[in-house]
Amino acid sequence: MLLPPGWRSYDMGADTERDLVAAAKARLAEAGRPDLGAALGAQVKDALAQLKGQDAFAYALPAESSPTWVLGSASLVGLRRRSTPQWTLDDIVEDAVRNRGGVPIGEGHRMVRWTERRPTRVDGVDAVSFLIHYLIPIPGTRRTQAVQWTATVAHESDLAPDDPVLLAWLALFDNHISSFTWSVS
Repeated sequence: MLLPPGWRSYDMGADTERDLVAAAKARLAEAGRPDLGAALGAQVKDALAQLKGQDAFAYALPAESSPTWVLGSASLVGLRRRSTPQWTLDDIVEDAVRNRGGVPIGEGHRMVRWTERRPTRVDGVDAVSFLIHYLIPIPGTRRTQAVQWTATVAHESDLAPDDPVLLAWLALFDNHISSFTWSVS
């Protein structure tokens, strides 16, 4: 899968976590805010532990040189999804289409995309997490396993759902997720 220009992908390993936190602490120190480093390290550790608990295998973030910074803050996470007796992947797709505005995208419409908005607070300020979910079945699993990519875009709470900035994020991720392909190794 192609990532937006300037974005970097990361695995869920401890070395990657350590390197990412160290780089962020260095940037905070350069910005005159080394006091935020310890809190950042704890937040990153908690966030990655939660992702690992959801069977995440990778994530991607824009680097400082990324032109997408002009649109705001965003991230992309890859998760493994498995059918359960209570909630099959077919059930997830059906729910996404019927109740969440899910639409097929990509070549052959093999992917399903849906969005949601979740209110949140960031540093005491009301905000919204705009989540863009993509579900891609894993070949040969008879639709019992899938990869789910979730892009999260944080924005001000008063930004309308059809704001051009959010539509630009949606178009950007649709184009990049649509480039996802399977390789045989």
